[in-house]
Amino acid sequence: MRIVYYTGATLGSGRLVFGMSIANALERNGIECRYTMLHSSSVSNIAENYHHIKIPYEYESELSKNNFKKSVLYKTIKKLKPDILLVNHQWFSIYHILDDLNCKKIYLADYTYDNHFKIKLLDGELVFKPEKYDLVLGIEPFDSAIPMERINPLIIRNKDEILPRNKALKRLGLDGKQRSALFSIGYQPNHYERIREKYSYLEKEYVLVYLPFDIFPAVDYYNAFDLIVCGGGYNNVWEANYFNKKAMFEPIPMNFSNQSVRIKISENFHFDINGADQLVEIIMNM
Repeated sequence: MRIVYYTGATLGSGRLVFGMSIANALERNGIECRYTMLHSSSVSNIAENYHHIKIPYEYESELSKNNFKKSVLYKTIKKLKPDILLVNHQWFSIYHILDDLNCKKIYLADYTYDNHFKIKLLDGELVFKPEKYDLVLGIEPFDSAIPMERINPLIIRNKDEILPRNKALKRLGLDGKQRSALFSIGYQPNHYERIREKYSYLEKEYVLVYLPFDIFPAVDYYNAFDLIVCGGGYNNVWEANYFNKKAMFEPIPMNFSNQSVRIKISENFHFDINGADQLVEIIMNM
């Protein structure tokens, strides 16, 4: 079986982590397949242990109804010959390509405004069509005008896969005598410094740890921390939720969503089964 996960992942690491979560779940469940992540991420180094292909980000002119067969995206997918195609976020990029693919197709929807599913182009409006997919799956709880089935959030590790507290502390050079807090805010101009200053008062109560980006994934070290200070992005919120960590969330302005909404929803939503494992079960039953 050949499975391809496609997302743009042009900003940050979040959507690439979705793909890595799926890869780990496939391996964890003993699924024999050829799994490929297809993306345009600027931080693809975090996926060096996974099979992934980085392609240039293409625009309306390259992916139009008349031109899409010349695109790198189209040619790459056709070469990969997927039996299952998983699409996250970039529904508009692959819109015209889908009808030319003879495979099962699943759209993975994380929280966005409803207007994300309508794109104004030079020759008119492009509207998301659920019928282009065999299944549309919401991968976190949120209200949407798009009809979809639901699974739990995708998490890169299961609870028994991260380091025990003593090993995590040792690797971080901590003795565990004081409470420790992880400050995990991805760098964004005009936000990182402000947020770091805002939470500097915690230094009176905790040993604050600022992990370098090359320590990945941070969840491997969660058992070392008594508190997580992080943004309101998908992985930050749902990892803290899944691992039952005390957390302080700082919403970051986004174009297609309001992180405050996700943070609020997470207060009353708790789960023990990794959505990535649920997704693998769905794939194997298609």
